[in-house]
Amino acid sequence: MIDCLGFHTDRDLDTELATLNREINALTGQIVIGNFHSVEAGWNASAQLSHCQLRAHLVAEQLAAETAELDRLTAAVRMVGDTTLGFIAYVVFGPAALPVPALYEVRVIERDGGYTVPSLVRRRVAAEDVVETERELLTAVVARGGHADIWGHTIRDYRTQVTAY
Repeated sequence: MIDCLGFHTDRDLDTELATLNREINALTGQIVIGNFHSVEAGWNASAQLSHCQLRAHLVAEQLAAETAELDRLTAAVRMVGDTTLGFIAYVVFGPAALPVPALYEVRVIERDGGYTVPSLVRRRVAAEDVVETERELLTAVVARGGHADIWGHTIRDYRTQVTAY
């Protein structure tokens, strides 16, 4: 995604995963050699390695999901026949122009400023699960320790936005 100033705002997951893999290889090499100035430095390197491995696993899962989503839309655009016209139809008319069932993104938004509540966005929601997902997210926003509890809001201060893609 490119914002209004022309800056690229999406994470480059391929580059992030490659960077993590290089970091994992470097830490693994340090641990194998084992030439640390203290015992704590060895423990810190081991902890940093396990943290990097976990992050790499999470980024790889996210990258696989994004790739599957792009493949789904690419296949739908190609089914139209002409890829250029299929893409234009998708941009102009939305997912209804493509021969695949639409998936939905459900997000909780503050009514006042229109800000998306952090961590309350669900993507790849099927049409039959939209209402249940909206209810689940609104319950999470007003739960004890949730966004509404932190900022002193009530459930009336939030709304859900459902977008098909």
